[in-house]
Amino acid sequence: MQNAQTWENAGMKKMLCALTFAATLTACGPQETPNNLRIETENLGVVGVDFPATINASEPLKIAIRYSETCVQSDEKINLISRTATELKLGATAQYYRQDPSIACPAVYIEKTLIYTDSAMPTRTNPFQIIVNGKSYGTVTIK
Repeated sequence: MQNAQTWENAGMKKMLCALTFAATLTACGPQETPNNLRIETENLGVVGVDFPATINASEPLKIAIRYSETCVQSDEKINLISRTATELKLGATAQYYRQDPSIACPAVYIEKTLIYTDSAMPTRTNPFQIIVNGKSYGTVTIK
């Protein structure tokens, strides 16, 4: 008989702990859902741009844009802003979900890369400048 009461008391204690935990979680109010978040498009946090030092005038040019990712961004893109014989201007953007400022992202640094390929039209001339989000990252020498 005492064994049955011990099991019953242990079961009650577990149930009470579970209910207390559940009540604590719901006491914070409604949790934010994607429907309550604002989505904004902003520039990516570009940490570097890599491209070859020299290239032929009509050869495709690959540009690697490295950026730091946050826990509230998605849909990263590279957009062509303008292209001339001497300059390539790109915009690197992402969608950012604006959340309650009291909710912090995990302290994790993640670096990712997006690749853009310039088709060489119009044909490049020297010096050919690479600009991303308004900042010049250098020039490519055209052979």
